[in-house]
Amino acid sequence: MADDNKALKYLRYAIGEIVLVVIGILIALQLNTWKENKIEQRKESIYLDNIKRDLQNQLTKIDAQIDYEKRIVAVAKPILKSYKANNKFTVDSIFTASIGVMTGRMTFVKVDPTYTELLSSGHIDIIRNNDFKNSLITYYQDLERGEQIINKNNNLFTDAVYMNNIIKISEIQLSREFIFDDQLASEIKSENVININEVNLKKITIAQLENPEYELIMVNAINFRYFVSELHISFMKEQKERTQTLIEKLDKL
Repeated sequence: MADDNKALKYLRYAIGEIVLVVIGILIALQLNTWKENKIEQRKESIYLDNIKRDLQNQLTKIDAQIDYEKRIVAVAKPILKSYKANNKFTVDSIFTASIGVMTGRMTFVKVDPTYTELLSSGHIDIIRNNDFKNSLITYYQDLERGEQIINKNNNLFTDAVYMNNIIKISEIQLSREFIFDDQLASEIKSENVININEVNLKKITIAQLENPEYELIMVNAINFRYFVSELHISFMKEQKERTQTLIEKLDKL
């Protein structure tokens, strides 16, 4: 009987040790999980801060693009209105300067280093809020399509079509005030800008535009240049609103 009690005591002791070991292991696992979660939360916080920085920088890019496209619209619209009212172009220094402005275009660039890193590293799921994550993915997919469309319009229309045709028809007057990079414009000295707005070039332009074929090319080129900039402005305004909405969502996480 004494031996039985002794055995039972050892059994209880052994079970107690096993229970303590198991509890210790569970506590260690919980602590490890807690530490890993804290690390993931810190990583998520850093990524979210960087995403916010990217979105704020994107807003700056969008505003610059809108301002640039508005300047194209601002010079194209009066020419089109004047042509509609008079059934001909008024060729003067303003006209040739405006034609020069419309030969320019701005490359749109999306700001997505953090998003690209999340995708390439496979860490996109570190963002726990599914609504924000899905909105972010859709946003950058649409932004990429917009970037491609705008830059394709710049390359295929402004460079290959507009510039290629206009340069054969009209004098293109360029001056420092029509350079849309303020820093670059400030670096260009007035004496380095060659003014070729001469009377004989005006006469040549007027003669060219008396040709119905060239007149039609000019009207279509300016009208389409105007239309493309209006499209770009519309897209940019939509993306600006979506960018601001994402920043607001981010602030609430």
